[in-house]
Amino acid sequence: APSQGVHIVVDRSFMSSDHALIVPKTADGRVLFAVPWLGKVILGTTDTARDQPLTEPQALKSELDFILKESAAHLQKAPAVQDIRSIWVGLRPLVRPQNTNEGNTKSISREHTIISSATGLVTVTGGKWTTYRVMAKDTVNHCIKAGVLADRATVCTTDTLRLVGAQSGRRMTQPISQAPGLSIYGDERDQVEATEGAHNQLAEGLTEAMVRFAARYEYARTVEDVLARRCRMLFLDAALATQCAPQVAQILQSETGIDPQLDAFLSLAEHYRTIPYL
Repeated sequence: APSQGVHIVVDRSFMSSDHALIVPKTADGRVLFAVPWLGKVILGTTDTARDQPLTEPQALKSELDFILKESAAHLQKAPAVQDIRSIWVGLRPLVRPQNTNEGNTKSISREHTIISSATGLVTVTGGKWTTYRVMAKDTVNHCIKAGVLADRATVCTTDTLRLVGAQSGRRMTQPISQAPGLSIYGDERDQVEATEGAHNQLAEGLTEAMVRFAARYEYARTVEDVLARRCRMLFLDAALATQCAPQVAQILQSETGIDPQLDAFLSLAEHYRTIPYL
């Protein structure tokens, strides 16, 4: 049961706290949150049943109106349409119980479900990106219990595994609310600083060296790889991402010798910065 959730991004001036805010019950009963993230604030979300899953869903006017109206009552100042830096929309792959009304996704659990078929295929469905470690743990443990991984493991170890580039020996000291920079590279920071272009800043939090590092060591091939996935500029400020895209494309071209798909990214960025009813 695809359920659409809309997020809008505004500047930190609307909420200076480093702590996330959640309003458990809005005017129509939905939950509203404001999360300080990488120098911006994410406002959301909505819950709209959709018939067809799309690669890049479009926010509805009613969804944007809801987020702006409800957040105005709780932030330091009321955000308006012109304050939106980026709009991004996701579809939740909810697992619909048999007795649930097809037009209602608000009451469906966000929990994931693990299913084993008679052929031994193990499927994990539902869930959310933000719970990927729990989903991994439950799925691997399920496979171990089912005997699929009996010779390889005794228990899932994802709880203690560090991601590549994590800061070893100590906890991260920079909160996720702060703008991105070299600190996000953890143990790979020195390597990034030693890459050519370390002092050539393309935008706040993004240098030429970071783009080259992404191409050399993080498998980045396209502008979207860099500005949406290796850094989060597309999600933070779509107009700024559009501005930086040609320089990123040029650097990627010099590193890889392949087409960085600049035009495709510019079209995507336009989608993230477009207010559907203006």
